[in-house]
Amino acid sequence: MIWFLIIVVAIATYFDLKSRRIPNWLTYPSLVITLIYFDRFFIFATLVALIAAILFGKYIGAGDIKLALAISLWSHILSWSQYWLYFALFLGGIAGLFQRNKRIPFAPYMAAGIVIANVARGMAII
Repeated sequence: MIWFLIIVVAIATYFDLKSRRIPNWLTYPSLVITLIYFDRFFIFATLVALIAAILFGKYIGAGDIKLALAISLWSHILSWSQYWLYFALFLGGIAGLFQRNKRIPFAPYMAAGIVIANVARGMAII
């Protein structure tokens, strides 16, 4: 299961860096597969993603929101901490300060957040 998430995030990062878009053919299947593990967290995370899409749709891309939803659900399924999101937002915010007039691809920061959170978890920091 972990390889599935790694592959999805790697492909999303590639497309986001190349074209500033994350394709639906990548995010929707990753969300559909999580239906196997359907629980209350799935409903909660989906509602948060929908609210985020409505409130922040002009600031963050729809592909980024769907990818973040998929990562949140898979993090829950794999019993990972959700700290990846804090690291991703922090790194993306720093990059945003230096690239004020540009749109930045956010998938690489989500990928980095996953790596940092899991390394920190493995070292018992978080």
